[in-house]
Amino acid sequence: MKMFYFTDAMCSWCYGFSPVINKLKENYPDIDLEIVSGGFSPGSKQVIDAEYRDFLEYHWRNVNSRSGQYFDHSMKFVSDTFTYDTEPASRALIAVQKLAPQKDYEFLNLMQKSFYSEGKDITDGNVLAELAEEIGVDKSSFLENFNSEESKLKTQQGFQFSRQLGVKGFPTLLTLENGTVKVISHGFQSYDSLKPAIDDWLEKNSVLEVKAGQSCTDNSCGC
Repeated sequence: MKMFYFTDAMCSWCYGFSPVINKLKENYPDIDLEIVSGGFSPGSKQVIDAEYRDFLEYHWRNVNSRSGQYFDHSMKFVSDTFTYDTEPASRALIAVQKLAPQKDYEFLNLMQKSFYSEGKDITDGNVLAELAEEIGVDKSSFLENFNSEESKLKTQQGFQFSRQLGVKGFPTLLTLENGTVKVISHGFQSYDSLKPAIDDWLEKNSVLEVKAGQSCTDNSCGC
């Protein structure tokens, strides 16, 4: 059963939601969870001035209080050239999904931890290549894919897919069945709050699968 997780490595609420997704993956191994980088602020030219720093710190404190996730408020990634452009991290995920598809969620977690708790600049291709190497992806292969026109196009397609399905913010969990979008979760929530919605979706899918696979008349049943 397929479920889409729309996220962004530079979305603080997605970072807060990551322990919830970890538990979801552990407790529901039969769910095919596809990670889609939906594009929080691709191409942004937003610099980290005093006002924007206050904005980030306010939201980071909120995320920390609800999720327990650690944030390094020193923001060591801030520089004269840094802008809050989420496209490079999104494209890095695309590259890893091609080179090591089974490790895409591990890589997403690593990018989040590196940015929020270690202050690494994950808008920098070389930093992203070093992170990819940590999960066993060759740096040169990563950079070749990361800088390719194919990865740039697929990244934009991910953003478009997010908009087409009506995703308004991140994190979002949804399903797409027979052209119908069903939102399972929008925004941060605890695992205990999410679990009933997951169980309800799985139960309804099981009923639909049984109905689809059986045909009965007044005196016989067949498939």
